[in-house]
Amino acid sequence: MAVAVERDEVERPFIEQLTAMGWQHVHGPDLKREGRAYHDVLLTERLTKALKRINLHSGSPWMADANAARAIAELGGAAIGDRGLLDANFAATDTLLHGAQIPGHPSLHGDDDTHVQYIDWHVDDGPELVATRNDFLVVDQLEVRTLGGEKSVLDLVLFVNGIPLAVVECKSPHGSDPLGLAIRDLRAYTGEPLDYDERDRRDVPCGVPELFKTVQLLIAATGDTAHLGTISSSEEHFAAWRSIAPEEEGTLRRELRQAKIIGPTPEGEAPAPLTEQQKLIGVVLRPANLLNIARHYVLTLPLKDGSAVKAVCRHQQYRAVEKAVRKLRTGRTRRDPGPDMDGRGGVIWHTQGSGKSLTMAFLARRLHMHKDPAFNLFTIVVVTDRTQLQGQLAAAVRISGSEVAVGETQSEVEGLLRGGGRRVVFAMIQKYGAGGRLTFAKDADGEADGDDRDLTAEPRAREAGAKGGPDTATRPRFPRCNDSTRILVLIDEAHRSHTSVLHACLREAVPNAARIGFTGTPIMRGRLEDTGRIFGIEPDGRFLDEYRMDEAERDGVVVRVRYEGRTGEGRVRDGAALDRKFDDLVRRRDPEEQKALARRWNRPTERDVAESVPMIRAKAADILEHYVTSVLPGGFKAQVAAVSRDAVVRYRFALRDARDELLLRVGEFDPWALRGRLPERLKRDELLLLRAWQYRNVLRRIDFVPVISAGAERKERRWLEWTDATRQAKHIERFLEDFPQLPPDNPWAAAGAAAPVVAASPSQPTGLPWSSPPMGRTGAVRRDDEADEPIAFLIVKSMLLTGFDAPIEQVLYLDRPIRDAELLQAVARVNRPAPGKAGGYVVDYYGVFANLAETLAGYRDDAPVLCSVPDIGSEVPSMQEAAEEVHRFLARMGVLGVGDGERPGGIAEALFAFHDEGDRHAFDELLGDFLRAVERVLPHEDALDYIPDARKWALLQKRLRHHYRDAPGGTFTLRGYGRKVRAMIAEHLELPEIEQVIPPVSITSAAFDDAVREIREPRVAAAEMRHALRFHLEERVKRKDPAKFTALSKALEDVLRNLHGRFEEQCERLHELISEARKEEADDPRMAGLSIAEQRVYSQLENRLTGHPAFDQPDAELLRRLSTGACEVIAEAFTKVTYLGRHENVHSLAADIFTRLFEEGLMPKDADFAPLQELSQFLAGFAESNRSSFTRQRPAQ
Repeated sequence: MAVAVERDEVERPFIEQLTAMGWQHVHGPDLKREGRAYHDVLLTERLTKALKRINLHSGSPWMADANAARAIAELGGAAIGDRGLLDANFAATDTLLHGAQIPGHPSLHGDDDTHVQYIDWHVDDGPELVATRNDFLVVDQLEVRTLGGEKSVLDLVLFVNGIPLAVVECKSPHGSDPLGLAIRDLRAYTGEPLDYDERDRRDVPCGVPELFKTVQLLIAATGDTAHLGTISSSEEHFAAWRSIAPEEEGTLRRELRQAKIIGPTPEGEAPAPLTEQQKLIGVVLRPANLLNIARHYVLTLPLKDGSAVKAVCRHQQYRAVEKAVRKLRTGRTRRDPGPDMDGRGGVIWHTQGSGKSLTMAFLARRLHMHKDPAFNLFTIVVVTDRTQLQGQLAAAVRISGSEVAVGETQSEVEGLLRGGGRRVVFAMIQKYGAGGRLTFAKDADGEADGDDRDLTAEPRAREAGAKGGPDTATRPRFPRCNDSTRILVLIDEAHRSHTSVLHACLREAVPNAARIGFTGTPIMRGRLEDTGRIFGIEPDGRFLDEYRMDEAERDGVVVRVRYEGRTGEGRVRDGAALDRKFDDLVRRRDPEEQKALARRWNRPTERDVAESVPMIRAKAADILEHYVTSVLPGGFKAQVAAVSRDAVVRYRFALRDARDELLLRVGEFDPWALRGRLPERLKRDELLLLRAWQYRNVLRRIDFVPVISAGAERKERRWLEWTDATRQAKHIERFLEDFPQLPPDNPWAAAGAAAPVVAASPSQPTGLPWSSPPMGRTGAVRRDDEADEPIAFLIVKSMLLTGFDAPIEQVLYLDRPIRDAELLQAVARVNRPAPGKAGGYVVDYYGVFANLAETLAGYRDDAPVLCSVPDIGSEVPSMQEAAEEVHRFLARMGVLGVGDGERPGGIAEALFAFHDEGDRHAFDELLGDFLRAVERVLPHEDALDYIPDARKWALLQKRLRHHYRDAPGGTFTLRGYGRKVRAMIAEHLELPEIEQVIPPVSITSAAFDDAVREIREPRVAAAEMRHALRFHLEERVKRKDPAKFTALSKALEDVLRNLHGRFEEQCERLHELISEARKEEADDPRMAGLSIAEQRVYSQLENRLTGHPAFDQPDAELLRRLSTGACEVIAEAFTKVTYLGRHENVHSLAADIFTRLFEEGLMPKDADFAPLQELSQFLAGFAESNRSSFTRQRPAQ
């Protein structure tokens, strides 16, 4: 049924839309007519024709079949072997994009090699020419076989000139997690399955990595949506394609009507919106666009561990770059008649965290790989004002393949601009000196760079400009360097007030350059006039391209950020204001201490308060409490922004002291006194101590590290540990690392012996392992085990508040003034997505968010900006609404109240009420929405009221998935829920009494019969046995013994038909069938004492060696030795942590099996060892497909 739905609702419309755009379609088995064998991954007949058609000499074909065969061999020569698929793909991709050298025609090329291309990449010549020069073919149900004889059938493969460039996996939209299943299947086909694929290995498709050596795109499609990724993309990196531009929606609709996928729109009605699948096909897979994306928008991204991944653009990046290229092509230059202004630029506003650096890299690649010198000879000048961002952008642009040059002084920049040429020039302008002179990175003579600037000075300097009129900067001094129109200036953070000064400088230096401004925050209302004057505004008054926060959140490019105010008013005017600021911070101090603090700080300035040691200590204790209860359980980290460098250093020691004090309390805490109490019923302090106890081993080790620029103290060599650039880089690298393994979600779960918590003496805190280490004059930590201390907090003044990409950071504790665009940039530090990260937090200790409209005064008319950082309390209504949705759904199903203890037998009723698969999937979706909302709100106290519902409904979901075997492998996991929610409900779902009433998934489990006997209701027991038997037949018997599967399946249907409604009799008969299904093979004396796995290998060897012309007939003793030896090798390989089931792992396993079979005496008759190698490859593939059988080695009974 599901297969038919996939074909009708997903695969067929996919093919029909492709053919409407000019693709040819061939059914996979019909490729035999073109001479394709099942192991062929290139369509050599089509590729040969394309090579002859594309590679001409003086306009005429010259290539013979032998030349084409040599070119095909060059493309296919990137063997996977031990190098792995990715490296082979990188090599094949390089050959695809740049061509190959092969011997030419003697009379035309003499003895010289000639350059040949496999694809005509001239995508800007027009779609008609692209389609004429290249061959676009979609093949459905393409069967590919491995050398071991196993096969996989791929839903859709898209070939260009006989070369596979894209693979599509289609899944029914009505299944459970169809998109995730499609992605997991795609990765399994590559031979590089996802590490977290929880399915039984027997359910994972066979890998056929040879097909994917040239594949650039993977697409998971479900009819309603489709997500795009690459051969190395994990599930969260596959993304929907939601843009239609630069295509026309009318064109897409006309093609869809032509294919009869949609009908005409009734008069007077709005057309139905296009689905995400239709958009992706209509834009990404349009023939010319597919080549454009494969050539310019797929990059190799290096990772810190030295490996690399393959990345493809997202829809907003492609849209923005194509708009920019079109503007460069069609816009007027200053040399053209008309106004004295270049018309080729604009502003690209893409929200923080949406991949601005890669957008610049894609733009450089798009221009520099263009065939037209008018584009490929552009000098691209990238201007930034921060060291960290320059490094980030330079690394991204280098990936594009363009030459990169960095100008660190004004004279270097002038020289690079005069030279021009096909390159990307980086210039970091740190400040504006006297007379408007620009100061570059090495001109600053050791002064603090823009990474630690005053984030309030700039908004104050903008006030005049915001009220109207351009900046009145002194005319700068910058000589003219280059008059060419082939210069493109990219200005990062175009919202800054320095832009007008910079524009004047660049207009002097490169007067005819095009200019594009990039910003991650909206341009202030008062700056729009200047922005239009500098970069140009589109005729409709909008920017060249916009990608706002709400779009980025919907796409999963960023997570939503919420703020929480912790100190009342942000302005200190008198003692009463200070008392209000103290309320949240010193509420646990005794009254005398509170009065003493108030007397000491009765009339301070804002900075006095922010830098005061008592205030910092109070805030540090509150910060640590928030972190331990809200952030640490998810495995995430934090950043603190303080008002000054002195305050930064004080925060370090205050946080360490607060941690020490908390651990002291943990040492006196008895967690077992709370056992059995529901987490939502715990007092705030009890929950803090419980979480601190649960994470005590991590908490004891974490460090809190300042990152600040150097000042006057450097003469005394103080604070070098935190101001030295090299050390800062190491601190940041450690901060970006994951924590060591976190404890189980259930605090009572056995997790091994924990190190004892030693009570510290307040008078001697430095002697304890978790206390602040002794400090020297330089601030260096004298500690040998520093590498074992994960950095959980970075403490900064301004550094790393903008342009710092840290997905592991979830919370920013803000204790300093900051406004306008800089505030939005700082907030974006916590919006980077990461697995398990439901959202980011900004906790305000300074009052910045006390009046958000005032703080973001320049954006008062921009509702999306004002709503971009909601209060955490604003999430409560969405959580309440999600709970109501679940309530209403369960009421419609007639099972509301299940699990409340008020309806005996309610679970049984629910099991039958949810017999329809669609209802179970709908419940999964609604429950997922609710639990994600709870995760976002926790630990807000309003979320605690919903924990009982979360626990009750999660238990119902667990029962349903066990009963109907819906989950991968029939198991149930909480992995998809956030760690905070899991911590609240895990204990309940793992209680022994809960597990006892849920029968094991497998009928082979010794506990299955006992669990079924405990079910009092015969109808429920019969249903449990029926689903368990059907699951066993489908999952285990069908592949191993088709005849037995057919016989038992028929017997099961006969029982259900003949004993309909007679549940006690059904139980008796089903018990007999289950006993029959449990029998593996008939007793065979030759296999006595062999494990199940060894018996199966024995049978495979016997079948393959009997009558084989290359081997003598083996006797039973040899077969036993071969079987046990091979199984030993296989079991040993599967126990290694490095074995991940990838192609290189299986290849290595086959080599080990070959050696062992040879050592045990299996010798081919002739000197040709190919048959033995083929047998070893088969056994390795067989073992990988049945991995669980080899990891549970025990003799058969």
